[in-house]
Amino acid sequence: MADPWQECMDYAVGLARKAGEIIRGALKEEISVMTKSSPVDLVTETDQKVENFIISLIKEKYPSHSFIGEESVAAGEGSILTDNPTWIIDPIDGTTNFVHRFPFVAVSIGFVVNKKIEFGIVYSCVEDKMYTARKGKGAFCNGQKLQVSGQEDITKSLLVTELGSNRDPEAIKIILSNMERLLSIPIHGISSSFLQFIRTFLCSLCSVHRHCNFFANSSQLKQHLYLL
Repeated sequence: MADPWQECMDYAVGLARKAGEIIRGALKEEISVMTKSSPVDLVTETDQKVENFIISLIKEKYPSHSFIGEESVAAGEGSILTDNPTWIIDPIDGTTNFVHRFPFVAVSIGFVVNKKIEFGIVYSCVEDKMYTARKGKGAFCNGQKLQVSGQEDITKSLLVTELGSNRDPEAIKIILSNMERLLSIPIHGISSSFLQFIRTFLCSLCSVHRHCNFFANSSQLKQHLYLL
């Protein structure tokens, strides 16, 4: 039986590469920075430009599909997830890295049908690494299959998290308390400066391989990783 969504996935890979070219070019120019929910929740003109670029091309090819874009939602557009084929886009995953020209930024594209994720694309555009995952078919980096380790003992693990953009004192207290609890297990360590897009990607893989219910927005996806 033919895969009805493979064409969409192939198209997403091409779009991610084109968007990556825009981002690499912007890294050489002056970057205009604005804020969203807090002084550390950053957005740039390039975020908005890349999102508009991706959505416009998808609309041209798939006019009946729906969209949830991180910057569009931040600007006040709705983000209701329906059963309709839906593209979920973070145009620059790792905006803070982009602003500081730290070369770990990515274009992230997810595709959902009937509220279940079908595939995810994360293109680390400076490294030129294309991460892809398709429901039931595994995950790959530049065509090479990825596989998790067989480690099941949390005391021998390195956990990944980050502080996030919420600087409310109570939120910070909860985050630091959780880190303290994890270190007391004990574990090998916590990486709090790991690439944001890798964290998001791993979460997407969990949804792909475990057939979990899809999260309503990228924030919920990222929060979920703290439990993994």
